[in-house]
Amino acid sequence: MRASPPLLVHTPSEEQIREDVCLTAIQKTANYARWFIVMRWIAVVVAAALIFITVRITHMLPTTVWWPLMGAVLLLGIFNVLCAFLLHRQTMLAYLLQLQVYGDLIVLTILLHYSGGIENPLSLIMLLHVIIGGIVLSRPNCYVVAVVATLLFGVLAVLEWGGYVEHYTLAIFPHHMGPHGRELHAAHETLYAASRAVLQGLMLLLTAYFVTGLAERQRHDERRLQAMADWALAERQLLERSLQTTATGLRVIDRELETYWSNDRWQQWFDRPAAEPPEDRPHEDEKSVARQTLADGQVRTIEVSRPLEPIPDETPNDAMSQRMFLVTTAPLLDAGGHVSQVVQLAQDVTEQKRAHIRMMRASQLAAVGELAGQVAHEVNNPIAIISAKARLMISDQREQMSDSVATELAKIIDLSDRVARIAQGLLFYCRPSGATRMPLDIRIPARRALAMIEQRANSTGITVKDQMEDALPMVRANAQEMEQVFLNLYLNALDAMKQNGHLLLSARVENDAVAVTVQDDGPGIPTHLQARIFEPFVTTKQSGKGTGLGLAICQGLIRSHAGRIEVDSSPGRGTRFTVRLPMESSPDEQEPQ
Repeated sequence: MRASPPLLVHTPSEEQIREDVCLTAIQKTANYARWFIVMRWIAVVVAAALIFITVRITHMLPTTVWWPLMGAVLLLGIFNVLCAFLLHRQTMLAYLLQLQVYGDLIVLTILLHYSGGIENPLSLIMLLHVIIGGIVLSRPNCYVVAVVATLLFGVLAVLEWGGYVEHYTLAIFPHHMGPHGRELHAAHETLYAASRAVLQGLMLLLTAYFVTGLAERQRHDERRLQAMADWALAERQLLERSLQTTATGLRVIDRELETYWSNDRWQQWFDRPAAEPPEDRPHEDEKSVARQTLADGQVRTIEVSRPLEPIPDETPNDAMSQRMFLVTTAPLLDAGGHVSQVVQLAQDVTEQKRAHIRMMRASQLAAVGELAGQVAHEVNNPIAIISAKARLMISDQREQMSDSVATELAKIIDLSDRVARIAQGLLFYCRPSGATRMPLDIRIPARRALAMIEQRANSTGITVKDQMEDALPMVRANAQEMEQVFLNLYLNALDAMKQNGHLLLSARVENDAVAVTVQDDGPGIPTHLQARIFEPFVTTKQSGKGTGLGLAICQGLIRSHAGRIEVDSSPGRGTRFTVRLPMESSPDEQEPQ
């Protein structure tokens, strides 16, 4: 597996990429203008220093030009303040660069006039403005800058040659004495002035030509770089979205076994101490999977887990209380074919594990149910005969047997009846219900079952409250089977509360179903049994007090009615069973019972 550079670096955010690569024209103009302003302040300081040196110290220029030159520098500073103000207000940004270039050329021409005119070698500074124009402006605008600079220099040369403006002597330029002791200036010579203006113009135009050619090539490279950055960004987004869609975590590890890059999904799953699997802690385990893959370049797949909050439908001590991941570790090869890094791909297989466990449990329950049904059928007849014979002996021969024998026979009858009830429960659990169903007011079987346990509740000091709503929709159900369901739930509640408890019965409409709730304030169901409370032979009662089939039969009956039965229990806070059955009709369509 070859290394992919976009994944193997700490890539910046999308916003940073857009800011650094995909700048708009206005943003680029603002950046250039800001740089121009900073450079101009430096130019103001340098110009003021040069004027002071040449006028006040070296006397290369006459003192009469001191105030004109300082005024030009002040004008340059005021112009710079104006440019900074326009930039701050985001005004005329599209023209701000051209305005700065032309303003600088005008001020530079004024400075040249008072510091030796066309004889001043600093006139070559105009070339710098053409170079800058070629970089920050388009090709046509750069040529315009070169033409404007040529015209300004040419006008200055004509004015000085014709004597229309005074020519100020620059001492470093050689001068000759003419007739009558007058100093001769090259700027007044036709050949010099013309050749100097033409040469300056040619240099400016040639500079514009070469600079714009290089700038166009640079802009072309920038456009290619921007297109490549856009493509890389699109590829990265596609990869990350694909990984998010497939619920896949990805991490790259370097040769020091440090995380070099990871996506959001991996960080969400593993970037916590409790979540980091022991097999994947490189500094704690010298035989880590990543270390082995770095050593031999082999692809490895392991299962790791992290603690998970208890799931209401699962037992806390089984595999389904762990979040399971399938982690594949593969080598990343450099250009020389050597393992430089490893990539780890994590997939959440928790749901697959849960589905597999549920399927295995369902298969086991189905096998147990089939076997239990066959055993119950075979046991039912013999146990009925044993119970009948024992009852017959006690009724016919009681006077001929001792008290101890009669006591033992009574135990036989009691245990035989218990076995018979278990057998009947198994048969009922294994055989589908075929009872007739019709529109039914669910309050009727619920209250009939409540009447059956009312005496027992009163004798143990348990308060029963019936809070079912007055008008409920009909459900399609069998009254006797519903009565059996509610009776089983009431008896379980009474067994759990023992004495002085509260049993609450309520019913309401929830969406398209009628929900009946049976709630007690007993000790609750232990947490480790809640997920298996509806399985056969699972009971919270003491040994010999229950068969463990009651709730399994209730669930089977409710499911056969296309309904659901749910449990909500907290140890020490009681238990609430909710039976939900689909509605048959609305309350307005009910018929009198």
